[in-house]
Amino acid sequence: MKKFISSITLKNLRNNMHFAFMRSILELLQTQAANITHITEQMSAFAALVADEDAALDIVKRYELTEQIHDEDHRRDTAFYGMREIIRSCIRHFDPDKRDAAIRLDAVFEDYKKTPKKPLPEESADLHNLVQRIEALNADIALLGLGDWLNEMKQANNNVVAFTASRESEAAARAQFKMTNIRAEADAAYAEITARLEAAATLEGADTYKNLFGEINARIAEYNTIIVREKALRSAKTSNTTPNN
Repeated sequence: MKKFISSITLKNLRNNMHFAFMRSILELLQTQAANITHITEQMSAFAALVADEDAALDIVKRYELTEQIHDEDHRRDTAFYGMREIIRSCIRHFDPDKRDAAIRLDAVFEDYKKTPKKPLPEESADLHNLVQRIEALNADIALLGLGDWLNEMKQANNNVVAFTASRESEAAARAQFKMTNIRAEADAAYAEITARLEAAATLEGADTYKNLFGEINARIAEYNTIIVREKALRSAKTSNTTPNN
């Protein structure tokens, strides 16, 4: 059977983009294909699944805590770089005791210099280890007046760990499991509708469905662009976080 509708790998869309795509296709079908008898029953089922996906997405968002994690991640990075800047400036301090303290602390920070650029779980683990090593040099921390900076980094890191744990809790896993199942059903319903439309176009002639297929393909092109862009961003992030040999 001839293909009139472009391909899209729906599993590569994030949850919110997947829902947005499905909703746009549903609205298009309800506008331009409401009277096509080949898909009347399938459209009804598809509409119900899109509504279910909308509800499931709301539940998933409650557990994502993305904004809080981002804020606390930025907070711990700021503390990390702030401490390192102060330590490095103290290496040139006129007081030899402060110079020595700064040199010892800088040697520890050097082992973790790439930590802020690592993925969240790895950064959290590294900062936990860094805090433990820095706290062992509490006299040097006190001498350079870095206690508040250390507490700031430690607290922010603990918050990231806690928020991440909440996001990955059993309830969040159940919500994501539900979303995954609904997405799979919606994908199957979408595939059945497009297959029926293409079969009808093959039998009746493509001109009857030309405008509809054009609109569907325009949406697919838009979301395929999103998929390519996000894949490139993920690849770039992976490259930036890979240690140099």
